[in-house]
Amino acid sequence: MATGPLNALFIIADQFRPDCLGIAGNPVIQTPHLDALAREGTLFKKCFVQTAPCGPSRMCIFTSRYLCSTRAVDNQTPLIDAEENLAMALREGGYAPGIMGYNDYAVDPRILPPEDPRTREINCDNFLPGFDLALRHEYDSPEYFEMLRQKGYPEALLNHEAIHSPNVPAEGPGDHLPLRYPAHYRAEDSEGRFVTQAAIDYLRDRRDTGWVLSLNYLKPHPPRICAAPYNDMYNPADLPAPNRRPEELGSTHPYLSRVHREPKLVPERDLRETQANYYGMITELDACLGLLFRALKDSGQWDRTLILFSSDHGEYLGDHYLTGKGQFYDETMRVPLIIRDPSPEADATRGRQLDRFVESIDLAPTVLDFLGLPVPDRFQGQSVLGQVRGGAPSKFEIFYEKDFRSEMKAVPGQDPDRCLLWVVRDDAYKLVHFADASLPLLLFDLRRDPGEQQNLAEDRAHLPVVLDYLQRLLRWRMKHEDQRMEHWAWPLRQKSG
Repeated sequence: MATGPLNALFIIADQFRPDCLGIAGNPVIQTPHLDALAREGTLFKKCFVQTAPCGPSRMCIFTSRYLCSTRAVDNQTPLIDAEENLAMALREGGYAPGIMGYNDYAVDPRILPPEDPRTREINCDNFLPGFDLALRHEYDSPEYFEMLRQKGYPEALLNHEAIHSPNVPAEGPGDHLPLRYPAHYRAEDSEGRFVTQAAIDYLRDRRDTGWVLSLNYLKPHPPRICAAPYNDMYNPADLPAPNRRPEELGSTHPYLSRVHREPKLVPERDLRETQANYYGMITELDACLGLLFRALKDSGQWDRTLILFSSDHGEYLGDHYLTGKGQFYDETMRVPLIIRDPSPEADATRGRQLDRFVESIDLAPTVLDFLGLPVPDRFQGQSVLGQVRGGAPSKFEIFYEKDFRSEMKAVPGQDPDRCLLWVVRDDAYKLVHFADASLPLLLFDLRRDPGEQQNLAEDRAHLPVVLDYLQRLLRWRMKHEDQRMEHWAWPLRQKSG
C-alpha cells in the first residue's frame, strides 16, 4: 500500500441489481470497470439491504442501525438521533467527510426552529449532520444546467422535465417505448458524467490530505433514460427471461393479491425494452466509474483508498410482474457489494467472490475500521474488513423489514401501524412475518425454490421450520429494539461499579 494519508470512497448507485455485473456471471451486460474493481478487490455475492425504498435504506446504511431502531420507515419519515451516523463518527476521528449527490434524510422537526417550513411539510431533500456538502445533485442541479448552458444547449432543455425526456422523433415513438430513444444530451454531458467530474475534482484537490467521500449516483434509478450509444447498446431479444409465473397473478394470499393487482411489464415488448434501457444505464454508469478510478490512479491515490461500491436496493425489472423496489423478494433486497481494500492484508481475497451474508448496516463500520477509527456503540452492523483480509464469515442469516403503509393507503380499514413485514433469511429458507394478523406467513425453501414461487408456510411438514425461524425473528427484534438511553447509561454503571 502506498504511503500517505488513507482515503475512503463510498459509492452508492441507486436501484442496482446484483446480477447486472459481468463478473457476477451476467453473459450480456458490459461492466468492464466494475468487473476490474472486483478483480482487484472482493465481491460479496449475498449483500442485503435492511429495507426499501431509498430514504429508509440509506438511513440504515449511514446510521448502521436496523429499521426497527431508526423507525425512518419511508422516504419522508424523519430520522431521530440523526447525529449518530457515519459522518459524525468520521468527523470525531479527524476527517471532514464530503457528500455528493443526495442523501434522502428527513430532519426531525422537533430540533428545528418553529419558523422552519420543515416543521409543517415533509421533506427528505437534506443531508445528514457531519457531512460537508460538496454537491447537491439528485436528478439534476443548477450547476449542471449551467454547464449545459455554457456548452450551448438550448434553454428549453434546461429544466428537470425536458432534460430527462428522451429525444423521440417528431412522428412519435412508433413501435417502441419512448425510453428506447436517446437523451437530448451527449454522453459526455450526462448528469452522471457531471457528478463524476465533480468527484474527480474533489479527490484531486485533496490528494495530499486524507479524505472520505460519499458519492451517490441516481442511475440506474428512473427516469429511464440513456445517452447515445447506451440507449440501443443492448438487443432486447438477447436479455434474460424474468423470474415470474402466471400463477403469481392468481395468488389468494391477501398481501400477494394486493401486490399483483396491477402487474407490470406484461407485454413482451415493454419487458424487453425496459430491460435493455436498464442495462444501458448501468453500462453508462460503469463508464463514469472508469473515469473516476483512472483519476484515482493518475493522482497517486489508488493504493491508499478504500473503495466500497453498493446500492440502496435492487430493481424488479419485471420479476414477479413488478418494477421498482419494495416488498420482500431477493430481487429488490439483495444488492451488489464490491470492496477494494488496498492493504496487502487484503491480497488473501483479492479477485475472489465470497458467498457470505453481509448486511448494508455493515458498510459504515467497515469504513471506520479501515481508517482505524472506533465504531460507535449504537452501530448495529459489523465491519467486514476482517473477511476481506481472509477472516471467517460472521453472519449466517440476515434480517430486513418493510413498512408498506404507502402501498396499502387505499385499503379500507387498514391499520397503517400494522403494515409491516419482517424477514429472516439464510441459505435454506426465507420466512416473511406480517404485523397484521390477517396476513398469513410466507415460507420459501430457497434450495429447491430460489425464485420464491411456492409458499410452504401452511405445509404441516414445515411447521418445525416455521417455529424455528419465528423464534429467530423474535430474538433479533429483542436484541435490536431501541435502547438509546440504556446505551448511554450502561457505561456509566460500569464505571461506578
